[in-house]
Amino acid sequence: MTTLENFYFGNINPSEYKQSKDTKKKLSEMARLLDELRSMLTTEQQKEKIEQIENSQLSLIALSEKDAFIEGFKLGVKMTTEIYADTQQRR
Repeated sequence: MTTLENFYFGNINPSEYKQSKDTKKKLSEMARLLDELRSMLTTEQQKEKIEQIENSQLSLIALSEKDAFIEGFKLGVKMTTEIYADTQQRR
């Protein structure tokens, strides 16, 4: 099956990728720091606010990853188009 066929049939999910060791390390650090911060918060209102911040941050990360994927894909297509056009001109 080709890559396009796999993509069409849902066998490829661009939003799933293997995280690097550095990324995993930073995620663990961030989780630890958030846990520390939560333990310092005394009121339910403060705890709700930090949860709202986390949810907003997760949404922002998802949007940023989507934008980066789209821009990367566009760049790849542009590069491929240039290579193909150059190859055609040399014939």
